[in-house]
Amino acid sequence: MSVVKWDTHQVRAQVPSYAHPVIRRQRLLDSLSDAMFSPPGSPTTIAMLIAPVGAGKTMLLADWTAAVSARPNPPTIAWLTVEEQDNDLDAVRAAVRIALENTGNPAVSDAVRQLPPTTDDNYTVALAQVLDAVGDPIWLVLDDAHLLHDPAVLESLGQFLRWAPPSLRTILAGRFEPPLAVHRMRLEGRVCDLSHRELAFTEDEAATLFAEHGVRLSSCDLAKISSRTEGWAAGLRLAAISLARHPDPSAMIADFSGDSRVVADYLVNEVLDGLTSDEREFVVETSIPDAFTAELAEMLTGNQDARTVLDALEHGNFLIERVAGSPGWYRYHPLLREYLRAEVGRLGRRAVGDLERVAAGWFAQSGDHVHALEHALHAGDDDTLLTLLRECGLRLVLAGRWAAVIDVLDRASPAACADPSVRLLRVAAELARGNTAAASSTLSVLDRAAEEEQLEIAPDLELLGDGLRLQVAVQTGGIEDALETLQSDPVGAAGDPELDSFALLQEGMAELYLGRLGPAGRHLESALANARAAGLPAVVLQSLAALSAVAAYRCRLDEMDARATEAADYARAHELTDNVYFHVALLFSAFGHYQRVEEEAMHRLVHESVPRLVDSVDLAVGRASVLFGAVFDFESTDDRHAAARVMRDHCAPMKDRPLPPGATALVVPSVQRAFLQVGEPVWAARVADLTAAEFGHGGEAAVLQAAMSLHHRRLDSARRELAPVLGGELECVSDMTLIRAWLMAASIADTKNESIDARAALIEAMTIAEPEGILRPFFDGGEPLRDLLDRHRGRFGVYDKFAERARSVIPQSAQGATDLLTPREMELLVELPSWHTAEQIAADLFVSVNTVKTHLRGIYRKLDVRTRRDAITEARARGLL
Repeated sequence: MSVVKWDTHQVRAQVPSYAHPVIRRQRLLDSLSDAMFSPPGSPTTIAMLIAPVGAGKTMLLADWTAAVSARPNPPTIAWLTVEEQDNDLDAVRAAVRIALENTGNPAVSDAVRQLPPTTDDNYTVALAQVLDAVGDPIWLVLDDAHLLHDPAVLESLGQFLRWAPPSLRTILAGRFEPPLAVHRMRLEGRVCDLSHRELAFTEDEAATLFAEHGVRLSSCDLAKISSRTEGWAAGLRLAAISLARHPDPSAMIADFSGDSRVVADYLVNEVLDGLTSDEREFVVETSIPDAFTAELAEMLTGNQDARTVLDALEHGNFLIERVAGSPGWYRYHPLLREYLRAEVGRLGRRAVGDLERVAAGWFAQSGDHVHALEHALHAGDDDTLLTLLRECGLRLVLAGRWAAVIDVLDRASPAACADPSVRLLRVAAELARGNTAAASSTLSVLDRAAEEEQLEIAPDLELLGDGLRLQVAVQTGGIEDALETLQSDPVGAAGDPELDSFALLQEGMAELYLGRLGPAGRHLESALANARAAGLPAVVLQSLAALSAVAAYRCRLDEMDARATEAADYARAHELTDNVYFHVALLFSAFGHYQRVEEEAMHRLVHESVPRLVDSVDLAVGRASVLFGAVFDFESTDDRHAAARVMRDHCAPMKDRPLPPGATALVVPSVQRAFLQVGEPVWAARVADLTAAEFGHGGEAAVLQAAMSLHHRRLDSARRELAPVLGGELECVSDMTLIRAWLMAASIADTKNESIDARAALIEAMTIAEPEGILRPFFDGGEPLRDLLDRHRGRFGVYDKFAERARSVIPQSAQGATDLLTPREMELLVELPSWHTAEQIAADLFVSVNTVKTHLRGIYRKLDVRTRRDAITEARARGLL
């Protein structure tokens, strides 16, 4: 045992070279000081500094005791360094006695000289008594305490620690905790524990260490080296030595690993040298996976007692640790594993391949398919890799792990990648990534190969291929042809829940994009059931989100909200909140609140979902989210013109990525109204034209055209355009459109003093709106509709309560438009933002210039303004534009 008179430089001379830099880790020094400087009689009397080799234990103690010695009235410090040959009771007692005598404190030296011989049975008690009599604070540092293993020595030391006087503090440092009976003292709070986690260098501390070697790193390089070493003092020291000699630090850091010469030499001499040959073989073979369990270790090594070996390595503070948050899992320090992996290579290609195949099989059986594929790839066995890809590849893609699949396929052999099943898997992964071009190209290559080589494609692969072609068609066009091909196969009857759920999902999404909501709902329900059976959370989520869309397009808000809520809850429960369809579900929930004029809840969901959908790999989803977001925010924004510009930029249909008809039907009335509100009737009319071009002349196009006629006070034209919709001759995609049509009819009838017809039209609108609580079309009707509901209050029968709700959500303007301006003045007012001259406006309205000027003076007088610009501003403030 090395016993020194306490001297900072003398102790430093015993510290290995890797620890020489003076690194004062203040947070650790403070922790030790808090424990050791606790007042006499306080609980803490022992500090345990336990960490693997190279963690910087001795250096930390040297720095700390040096700092303490520089304080006023410092404690008396005795330092002992244990050696293997010191496991003898008399030797240990003599060493402690000599260390106390050499402290330089006369009182302590005189006291220990009064002790009985070290062979005395009461020596431990006598030592405690004489130190207590001294009364001065004394610190006893026992370095490399892990080397103590003699039972008599351990029993005597444990007894001494239990009965130590209040003035004594003991610090035990070692690679692992010696088997002392300190459990009760730990429960009593008398032990302060510091492990390798506390000793790990922070990035700032690492930067200080490098600076002492004349090395300064960028924050990026510092983060890389800190991550690779995990703050291990020896690893950082070795890195600093290498960096100081290297002309390109960034390149050196990229190459710094466990098999670097300087690191490998240290690991062999300091870490692996103490292992038996069996233990060394064990750690080499178990370094195949990133992390492993005792069961996997048994399979890799053939050692049925692997758990005992792991316990011994862990107890010995070998560079192995349990994986946080994964009970039963172990991992080696990254630098050590890199060295061990290099050692594995020396076993020979066949042996390495066998180990990799064992790991691949174990991970596959455990359900960890990503690691299984990785090890199969490393094994260099195409047959094993192909088997795994066929078994789990599609599942991984459907589960959102497409990036891992692409990574494996990018590194697989050309022969493996040429397999038809692998090519189809590549298509599925590329589509999940949003790379439709690559998916289409791969499908074309597969089709040519099948034709040229006359390949016989298995039925399950045919079904997968048809489903993928349909997925491509939804994004590029030709949906009906692709759907017909898929429907020629027995969709849903493959007997494979994964494949069936995938094919049914694609069929349902295709029907949704074609506007065929009945078939879409049925296929999506079947896809949902199959996905639940197959345990495919991502497919379950997409099916639920798509079903919420079907319900929304049918204006079944209660069902839509239930589906969207279920989807969002399911995503949170399965950690899928980064999935695009989680945010799609939130967007439909926001739509429900929008239709029910529940502003606060709507805005909360919009601001959570839209930013995550804008950059979606699905361009149609991104376009829809922007449109819906702008519509939802239009009423509350301070800059409606900016919101209208966003709508203008995204309302034109995209030929290759159209919105589902239901989505278009839901959003275009609000987009048109927004353009009219900001004084852009040209764009409002274009919305009607674009809708007609996309849908043909159906119910939506007719109602949008009628809205333009009504805006220009052409009541008869508006009534003619609405007639086929209200009579059922033109079918609407969404019932929301029909509600708006009946409200427009009520407004026209009221203007023409047809009171009975106006009330009847209101009742028709409420008949559709009331079951689902749809209020937005009434809100959009504004003050005129509020006045109309007021005049017919109490005359709606069973809909009286709903009429009151509808009336209550309509905002009141400062002055009603009907009372402020005449119809002709309103017609002229909407032309003012165009900045056409009076002559141009007169020509557009088929009136004389004098008539325009007369109406213009009336507008200025009623709005109390003097200029055209002020008239526009005031009209917008009053809700007239």
